[in-house]
Amino acid sequence: MKHKLSNYGNSDAHNQIKKLMLRGEKLTMGFFNEDITNYSCAWIESKTVSAFKYVIFKEDNVYWLMNYLVNGEVEDIDAKPFGIQGEIEAEEDFQLCMLKNFIESKMTVQFSPQPRDGSGFVRAISAFDNGKVIFKLKKTDELLEYLKARDIILL
Repeated sequence: MKHKLSNYGNSDAHNQIKKLMLRGEKLTMGFFNEDITNYSCAWIESKTVSAFKYVIFKEDNVYWLMNYLVNGEVEDIDAKPFGIQGEIEAEEDFQLCMLKNFIESKMTVQFSPQPRDGSGFVRAISAFDNGKVIFKLKKTDELLEYLKARDIILL
């Protein structure tokens, strides 16, 4: 399925993130979702700026964001915030892919205990020197089996 992205100001969002990086702010990246056009999005915030949407791509700007969170690198030469003008195929669940990548790369991921109210979500966080990534995934049998197979215990 292909969709055209309406003219979202992702370049403006990208420039705002870069300004925050240049100031050395700790960033929080989380609440991944797909917008109405099936593009993967993250909400980025810092201590001084409230959360705003940023369209992300696995091969491009997500590596830029992670390189900043982990290493403090600001260079965005390979990030393409404006690469969304055309059409692309809808991707699989980006947040789930990212969580699996973190786990398989042996990054520290801390899971929140499962609430007794049966909220239906698995919550986790990965903290880095320059910020953190927050995960909130719908609890599915596939996700629970994946975590169980890796000896990740959710209480």
